[in-house]
Amino acid sequence: MSQRLIRRAALLLVFAGCGISGCGTTGSDPILFPEVRFEVRPSGQATFTVDALSGGGESYTSVIGQQFTATAPFDFALENAGSPFEGLFRLIGVCSNNQAQCSVDSECAPAGSCDLGGQQITVTLTVISGINQTQVSDATAPGKPTAMVAIGALPAGVTPLPAHPEVRFDVCAPLPGRATCSTKTGDGTFGALFSGSFGDPFISYLTSGATPTIYFYRAPQSNINSVLTRLPLALLGVQLFINGELKETQVGSGEVIISQDL
Repeated sequence: MSQRLIRRAALLLVFAGCGISGCGTTGSDPILFPEVRFEVRPSGQATFTVDALSGGGESYTSVIGQQFTATAPFDFALENAGSPFEGLFRLIGVCSNNQAQCSVDSECAPAGSCDLGGQQITVTLTVISGINQTQVSDATAPGKPTAMVAIGALPAGVTPLPAHPEVRFDVCAPLPGRATCSTKTGDGTFGALFSGSFGDPFISYLTSGATPTIYFYRAPQSNINSVLTRLPLALLGVQLFINGELKETQVGSGEVIISQDL
């Protein structure tokens, strides 16, 4: 079975379980918010920036303008966030005349062109609520360096506000022989499967995914925690950022646990 099918099967297995058991609850009540994923799939290798990422009228600003390099699917996930959802992702190349970074030829004026090196990305937004799934995709193309996906829309003239506080977990898997990894530099293993949960004292969300994935947890109360395990057992790295500031890093080959008071 291909890596893509294995990865998708793992995600569907957990999503199916969520639909049956009320994934995301610590009790018997169903959750109010869906599982939301933005998958950035490159053709080969691609460097991109996140120009917009929002859910429920809140913007996740710590990744806005950041560059990421992907050689396989790279996920951004929202937990505990309501609609609408929107993401805008932009390819990054270099100017032929001065090696400055660019996305379009106009950024290389007065002479020169923007060389994207044949990079392309397809972005898929998937919203799963119980047994219902909604999915939209967009892709870059020659002359179109951005991919934008959205489900729902804010009222005209309304701008998403920053999340307060913005809680973010970066999940990656170290390369063989290494003890650390980073979602930003792309120096980790792509496609390593993991499962676990995120939550606060009142609610928890089951999750399953593949590295690298960046999770945002909206509006936790009192504290925030995560328990993640790589499948099969091997090193997994988790970093917690609050309002863009690194608060904790844990790497382990069993349960990787992070817990922070807010």
